[in-house]
Amino acid sequence: MENPYEKLKKLIEYPSIVGFRVIVDAEVLNSIGIIKDAIDTIEKDGMKEITDPPRKSSKGNYVSYTVPVRVTTPENLEAIYKKVGALPCVKHIL
Repeated sequence: MENPYEKLKKLIEYPSIVGFRVIVDAEVLNSIGIIKDAIDTIEKDGMKEITDPPRKSSKGNYVSYTVPVRVTTPENLEAIYKKVGALPCVKHIL
């Protein structure tokens, strides 16, 4: 079975702006700041302005954002998925 990141390497031309859908715990007030700090360790100033409004879950427990990031290499794309996905405030990243 092919590594899913290998498929992305073939589909995306780098550098590229990638929109990550990030679902976070609604109780964490600075989740976007935490996510930005994590992204900055991989792609300095890579996170762009979020223009889409956040969406709350039906019960209000979670908030999802589309986070645009300028990604320069396939390795950095994989690193962002892994690092942001491992943050305690992040429930899921797509």
